[in-house]
Amino acid sequence: MTTATTGPSAALRLDDVLARRATPFGHGVDWADLGIRDDGDLLAVLPPRLPFEASGTTGVPVVWWRTREQLVREARHGAELLAAASADLFVVHAPLRDPHGFLFGCLVPALLGRRAHYARTVDPLPPEAHRPLFVAVPSTWERLRRSLRELRGYERLTVVHGTAPLPDDALAVRRAVPRLSLIEVHSSAETGLVGTRADGDWDFTLAPDVAFAPRRDAAPAAPAPVPLAVRSPRIAVRGDGRPSPEHVLDDLVTVTGPRSYRLAGRREAPIEINGGTAALSGIETALRRSVPGVGLRCVPVPDPLRGEWYEVLVEGAELDRRAVAAASLRALPAWQAPRTVRPETPGAAFRLRT
Repeated sequence: MTTATTGPSAALRLDDVLARRATPFGHGVDWADLGIRDDGDLLAVLPPRLPFEASGTTGVPVVWWRTREQLVREARHGAELLAAASADLFVVHAPLRDPHGFLFGCLVPALLGRRAHYARTVDPLPPEAHRPLFVAVPSTWERLRRSLRELRGYERLTVVHGTAPLPDDALAVRRAVPRLSLIEVHSSAETGLVGTRADGDWDFTLAPDVAFAPRRDAAPAAPAPVPLAVRSPRIAVRGDGRPSPEHVLDDLVTVTGPRSYRLAGRREAPIEINGGTAALSGIETALRRSVPGVGLRCVPVPDPLRGEWYEVLVEGAELDRRAVAAASLRALPAWQAPRTVRPETPGAAFRLRT
């Protein structure tokens, strides 16, 4: 069990976050101590640009750089989005290395001058909050489901959830605590905040400085999923590349209005695993190279703690499945290992030990 302590000053905490992107789990930070009064003050404490990783495949993560002007602009959008919550404490489960965690767990509370408590989802809920705002990861919902009595005692409760799918526990919590306000955020390392939706709406609304990029192909006769292409002044730069006003995300969407859309899947079947994005096609390629001649495929599955995960289905005998299970541990980063390796037909599954 972790106990929250104030520890170093807010200025030292910020320096550590910027230098190492380390999350101070078990500690609290009163960001009001920075004395940030406006966007200009926040701009002054940030370096000219910061890196964010987007994994995308099973290979080396791709680094995207965002300027402090882009980050402050995004923090202002986040602060306006959360103004109605009147949160007295940000409970941050999302790691600060992740764009979602860095925005809502550091920049927004710093801009608003709020206290933040950094905790793992196995930690108890902080008792001092009256109007907490949870910066969530999928496993946050399992913690909330086991804490319904505490949730009902809050004056107000807000959860900001990232791009990963909502787990089943989210529905159970929202039914049990009707006063809970849910804000879902759609973003990526390349674009930052793209759109938001609130309290179970079907459609996302584009952020104020984001627009759909003009289509260069013929529009379909009827609404159909298309790659989400956006224009924004906050699009990151890869390495030493030149800035671009447009970016095409991995997400497929159905456009439902001039500034609204509905998520409909992803290109190349990437999934979110523990805050990272993995392309299943890339994973399949890596595994097939390790076990040539064995038929296999990766399938996404919902997961109560991660939001989504995947399994490997293998054709052939038990020996082939064991070979694929061993290759999964050998050929993939630990965080990308599948939940199980199982036969195409119903039967025993080999659960990996990572």
